[in-house]
Amino acid sequence: MVIPKEHGTWLMFFLPFLLGVFLSQPNWFHIPLFVGWFFIYLASTPFLNIVRNSKLKKSMQPWLLSYSLIAVIFIVPVVWIHSSLVLLGLFLVPLLGMNIYYIKRKNERNLLNNFSGILIFSLGGVAAYIIGSDGWSNEAFLLLSWVVFYFMGSSFYVKSMIRERTNMHFKMKSHIYHGVLLFIPWLLTAPWMTLAYFPGILKDWFTSRGNPVKPIVIGMVELGNGVIFFAFSLLFLM
Repeated sequence: MVIPKEHGTWLMFFLPFLLGVFLSQPNWFHIPLFVGWFFIYLASTPFLNIVRNSKLKKSMQPWLLSYSLIAVIFIVPVVWIHSSLVLLGLFLVPLLGMNIYYIKRKNERNLLNNFSGILIFSLGGVAAYIIGSDGWSNEAFLLLSWVVFYFMGSSFYVKSMIRERTNMHFKMKSHIYHGVLLFIPWLLTAPWMTLAYFPGILKDWFTSRGNPVKPIVIGMVELGNGVIFFAFSLLFLM
């Protein structure tokens, strides 16, 4: 099967969606929404592979079409009943366009491209929240903010540990961003959420960049931090 190879994106897929479900009112519509959103996620891999290299079109197109068909079968009935989700679909178009733009420029690791990808994944959580709360609300936008700020911190940290490990300027940017995270919950009127960000902040400030660390170790640390963030989010936002 053609599936996403970036391990970090799996956490970005599941965490926002599950937060959207449990912070609202879980119902049966979350099941087809999850299946449809999951196959949209799977379809992104063959689609972006074709964008990267048109020679892969013949091998990738069957996967793209099959994943997309399954996604449509499950998503359309949900959107038909919850028409407010159409607006989320409109948000996805320019974000996907940004991904394509950076792929064409051979600059997929750009932070703006990371930001657009994080927004796309986070919108899955917003969709789940809208279905569970029967419409748009300020809480849906707050959920989006919490998740985006969190994953941008992860993006800074992982880059500073791997590709930018010897770049002290980037390391300082990562430290500054995580310092700002201390104040975000206060600005969003949920000061206790600082505790959800705090493990990630300590991780960034006190992890040495002197010696290389295996990506699988970094991934396991990010997974553990994601579980902590999820638990604290449920505790302080419910």
